Formats: sequence, structure tokens, C-alpha cells
Amino acid sequence: MLNDLTAEQKNILQIMQPVLGLVADIAHACVTVYLPEVDKKWLRVYQQEFARTTVGLEAPNMTDRTVRMVEEPMVSRCIAKNVPMSGKREISSGIDIKYHSFSVYPLRDYRGKCYGAVSFDTGSPDEIIIQQAIELLLNMKSPVADNEYYQRMHPSDGIMIVDDHKAVVAANNSARHIFRTMDVPNLIGRHTNHMAINWPLVGMVMDTGIAESKELSIRGMLLSIRVLPVIAKPKAGWAIVILQDITELRKKDEELLIKSVVIKEIHHRVKNNLQTIASLLRMQSRRAQNQETKNVLRDCVGRVNSIAIVHEYLSQQDSGLIDVDKVAKGIYNALVTSMVSPDFALETSFSAENAQLPSEKATSIALILNEMLQNAIEHGFAGRDKGKLDVSFKLVGTNYELAIKDDGIGIPEGTDVFATKSLGLKIIKTMAESDLHGSFTISNQPEGGVLALVKFPYEGKEEK
Repeated sequence: MLNDLTAEQKNILQIMQPVLGLVADIAHACVTVYLPEVDKKWLRVYQQEFARTTVGLEAPNMTDRTVRMVEEPMVSRCIAKNVPMSGKREISSGIDIKYHSFSVYPLRDYRGKCYGAVSFDTGSPDEIIIQQAIELLLNMKSPVADNEYYQRMHPSDGIMIVDDHKAVVAANNSARHIFRTMDVPNLIGRHTNHMAINWPLVGMVMDTGIAESKELSIRGMLLSIRVLPVIAKPKAGWAIVILQDITELRKKDEELLIKSVVIKEIHHRVKNNLQTIASLLRMQSRRAQNQETKNVLRDCVGRVNSIAIVHEYLSQQDSGLIDVDKVAKGIYNALVTSMVSPDFALETSFSAENAQLPSEKATSIALILNEMLQNAIEHGFAGRDKGKLDVSFKLVGTNYELAIKDDGIGIPEGTDVFATKSLGLKIIKTMAESDLHGSFTISNQPEGGVLALVKFPYEGKEEK
């Protein structure tokens, strides 16, 4: 189909393609682009768009399908004679027969040669609005795919057509309703510089030929206004004004912003409270006479600080997702700094993939990592003056893996680590299985030392 077109004609179609949906919205119509096949008995639907601003046009999308010329007589005559055609189209049969307005316009290249047609099928025709919509479509000279001003409309948006004298000559029901709310009952015939409207933006767009938008607060209503020049040239003529009432939308945005700020403040206060608790536990540990009590209090400080780090990141982010790599890095640095004796030569390495997980999982991972590190540092290098500790967090296949390896003394032969009274190992196993729905293993490595490994499934919803 496109192979029979010139490079110029293809370029025109590519420029028109992204704006066709907006044109359908403006015209309240189903808009269809037809191109003749090599076999002249057939037409191919190059693109079809249905208006979002009306109901009753629902039908199967015909894009890239073929139809016989005889089934679309007005389209066929339009292409053959290179002139616009208009009439009625029957959309239902039987007792209740309904008709739609059906208008067809030739697609011409810059030399005036017709290479296809575009049709407007609507049950509520407004000739002025349809005419300006087709003018907008046929006069597009540059791509607007990424231009926010030419994005599609919402069902409740208002449409106004402003002529070259800056007078409103047509408007849909939504626009009329918006202006009645503003105590402007008679919209048609008003000028945009009239004191009841006073929108200099419209005149500026018509003078420059460049689309613009603005938000205006009028009588307690917040309006988003898009002004599109029908022909994108300075002082070239008419303009299409699209109105959207965004009052409730902005209220919801403001409410969400307030909630977000409140939630962040709560996390910040929780973090401060947890750090206060950790400080109290440290004071108690220094006063304790029994070494076992000191060790228990030290372990509690680590657990509290791990949760505090999670809340610190929650207080800095807008979503409930946590950067696990940053949390893990924070816990790793804090424990290595606080637990490793200055006279012990510990070689460390840390690696973590970027992964964002829900706060519940991040908290479990933080506590698990805290226990794994404490266990490795406290028990892995007994009787030694140096050692190596590797920490990694990564996605392997369909599972996340949190691994800690050391080159320490290893687990004594025949020891069942899960049968011991170690609270840390029980915390790791319970959280890995119950909270993360994964597994925890700890075993000696062939080359010496211990590998502690937690695996849990990647559910595909987290961001990576």
C-alpha cells in the first residue's frame, strides 16, 4: 500500500498519524484514512480513530483492513474526483433506522495530487467544528508526536472555535456548561478579549501560529486551556481552544502531596525514636556487668538500627518501595565499623544490584542481613587476627540471593546449627521462610569458611 506512494506523500501521512486521534476528539467523530490498493477495486484503511468525547461510535477498528470500493461510494468518488463529498450513512437497520453525518475529504500532496481520503463519521455534526478539525489535520506541516499541546482530549473537555476576528463561532456542550458556570450564558459571538472571558492567550497564539497552554483560576474553578492554531503560521486565521476543568484533579494532587509529606514525616520521627532507643540500649550495655548481657544488648542495638535505616530511606522517598542496595550498604558499613576490633585485619567486599522492594520485604532483608553479619563477625574468626568477608545481593534466575561468605574457622563437623540456641539464626530462618517465602542455608565451603545464603522469589512486580 505505502510502496505506491511518493516519499512526500508518506511524510504527510507520518505527520498526520499522531494527531488523528485528537482530530477525532475535536470533531466528535470516527475519523478514517483510506488509501487505494493497487487493485483499484479495493481500499485499505490506513488508520482509524474513534472520538473519546462522544458515545455511540463503538465499532471494530478497521485499521489495516481492506474494503471494496463499491462499499464506500463517497470515498471512491472523493478519491476519483479529488473533491470533498458529504452525505448520510445508515448505521442501523430494521424498525429503528439511524443515520450519521458522513463527510469525506481528499488527501492531497503539495502538488495537489489526490492519493487517499479521510472521512468523518459522526452522529452529532457541527459543520464549523468538523471543518476546522479537518483544516488542522490537513495543514500539519511538522511532527507533533511528543508535543503535549496535541495530546488527545478527555471525554468532558470543552471545545471552542475562534475565528480570525477572535470571536467564538462554535462550542460543544461541555464548553457551554463551563461558561454557564462562569455566568457567561451566551458564549457564541463573544470575543475572547471580551471582559467576560479576557483570554489574551488566544490572540497571542493566532498572532504567532504556535500552540500554547495555560492554567487559569476563575470563580473557584481551575481551568487548563490549550489553544491550537488551525494553521501553524503567524496570523494565519482561526484557532481551536480546548478547555479542561482540572479543579478536582488539582485538589486530589494537593491531598496526595499533603499525605506524602505527612507519611515522610512519620517515617522520619520513627527513625529518630528508634535511634533514641538504640542510644538507651548502648548506655545500658556500658553499665552491664555481665558479658552475656552486653552481647544481648549489642545485638538489640543492631536490630533496632537496621529498622531505623529502612525508615530513614522511607522518609526520603515518595513511594513505598525501598532501594535495597542502599539499605544493605548502610547496615553493612554500620556493623563492620562498630563490631570489628581495630587490631583485627578484616578484608571486606560488598556488591548489590539495584532493586526496589516493598518496605515490608526491605525491613525483613535489613534484619536478616544484620543477623548474618553479626553472626559472621562474632563467630567466624574466633582465635584469628585477620579474615575476609564478602557480602552480595543479586538476582539469579527467578530468585534474589543474599549471600555472606567468610574464610573463617567454619562450622564444627557434625554440628546442627539450627539445633543450637542461637536467636540470630532462628530470626534469619523465620523471616526468610515466613516473610520472604524463601529459604535459608548455612554451610561450610570447600575452600574453607562459611557461606550463609538466603534465597527468595522475584515476583516480577518490584522494580529492578
